[in-house]
Amino acid sequence: MTTKINMLAIDLAKGIFQVCAVSADGALLYNRVMSRTRLA
Repeated sequence: MTTKINMLAIDLAKGIFQVCAVSADGALLYNRVMSRTRLA
């Protein structure tokens, strides 16, 4: 089964970013903290 991401939100900051993905039905798929190098 494949889950589709309906919305991807990125909270921009200097060195650490918060990345959040939401499905079409509003369910939170993941919410992760990423460094600048990992996001790139």
